[in-house]
Amino acid sequence: MPSEPEPHTPTTTTVPSSSPPSPKSEPVLTPRQKLNLLLYRFLLRIGRSTDRTLTRLSALLSNPTTCDTLLTTLEYTLSLLSHLLSRALSSRLSSLATSIAEKAHDALLPGEEVTLALPAPEKIKVLAQATASTKALASTKALASLISDFRVFVRLWGLVGIYMWGRETWLSPLAEGGSRKERVLRGVTWGQIAACTAYQVLENGAYLASKGILNTVGWTGEQGKKRETRWWVWSSRFWGVHVGLEVLRLWVLWRCKDEEIKWDDGADEKEGKLLREEKKREDRLWWRDAVSNAAYAPLTIHWSVEEGIAGDAWVSFLGMIAGGAMLVDAWRSTA
Repeated sequence: MPSEPEPHTPTTTTVPSSSPPSPKSEPVLTPRQKLNLLLYRFLLRIGRSTDRTLTRLSALLSNPTTCDTLLTTLEYTLSLLSHLLSRALSSRLSSLATSIAEKAHDALLPGEEVTLALPAPEKIKVLAQATASTKALASTKALASLISDFRVFVRLWGLVGIYMWGRETWLSPLAEGGSRKERVLRGVTWGQIAACTAYQVLENGAYLASKGILNTVGWTGEQGKKRETRWWVWSSRFWGVHVGLEVLRLWVLWRCKDEEIKWDDGADEKEGKLLREEKKREDRLWWRDAVSNAAYAPLTIHWSVEEGIAGDAWVSFLGMIAGGAMLVDAWRSTA
């Protein structure tokens, strides 16, 4: 009889020969190591942030237009800060002197005088420290004046840029059958070129005369000072013409804003997104120019009159707004 088959012995076994490796546990850090790690991450984050900021600042300063925008904002901000702090300190000191005089009046006989040496109240001390004393205020004003002088100096060769502006406009004539909007904007552009040319010539002459570089008979003595003042005033008036034409340009763009970008219902999603981004960018630039020129307009009137029409605080405030509106967009473009 055939024998029963022997059971098959498996060559492998499902029972593991050894236990699976346990997951590696993270090393336990001491409090000092944790502190060092946090400090390293903090310094790394600060370093990256500083690098990005300095890179954007370098791009801002490397462009003459955006550099002037930054300096404009800084100049008027310093002027406004100096004026407000100085006025606040003077007001507090005046109030203190008035209070002392009123209290001493009843205690003195007619003809008597008294000299008091009183410690300043803590609030006056704090305010004096905040303004960094009279010397610090003078330093702030001096820095603002230096920035203003530098900005005028670098505009001495501004006529070259105006020439290139006119050249590019001349070499890109309007196509035949151009729209009314295009013809109006082209006329505005030529008007601005003419106004800026007159403004720059007059400002250059007045600035060089103020530095004693123009020292001929017509620029010296009382007559020379009057002539210099007239040139400053007339340069501001031509600048005012430029600002007025810029307001006209913005008004034309506002009236024709629906024609700026033609929307195509059949455009695909990608093209539609590009059109929306372009429209958003145009709107942002329009509002930037509108805010800046709205702030510049009163300043041109102020400087177009020898006596001026606004106080230092208002001049500084409007200048800060005009420069700040441009600076925000310039800083965004460096990202």
